[in-house]
Amino acid sequence: MSLSVLPIFLGVMTFFYVFLALRIGYMRGSPVMKIFFKMDEAISDEKLQRNVRAHGNFSEYVPIFSILLLALEIENSPALGYLVASTVIFAYGRLAHAICFAFFEFNPFLRISGMFCTYIGLLLLAYKAIAIAL
Repeated sequence: MSLSVLPIFLGVMTFFYVFLALRIGYMRGSPVMKIFFKMDEAISDEKLQRNVRAHGNFSEYVPIFSILLLALEIENSPALGYLVASTVIFAYGRLAHAICFAFFEFNPFLRISGMFCTYIGLLLLAYKAIAIAL
């Protein structure tokens, strides 16, 4: 058994997760962040809340996808291409959605495509998991 997709996916997602967390720390005026970055302007509560939701939303979807991906890689049944395609679709979805919330006040393309790809990636793995189990 060789787990190939999951470690790369988790590595990329973890870097982005930490980036989102550090961004929230910066916006909250963390003393640690003030050491590294000069804060010139006050951050609105709305902008902070959008970034908190970007981080929270990211942390809600990535674990379930990771569990499905792990289960399918252990099962070693779906083709590698299927897992890679599902993972790339899902990863785009999570990154696009988080970027939309963290950096834009309004960006319907990133928000809609982000959620659409998140759901498609999840459903592709969920379908495969059920098909293999039956």
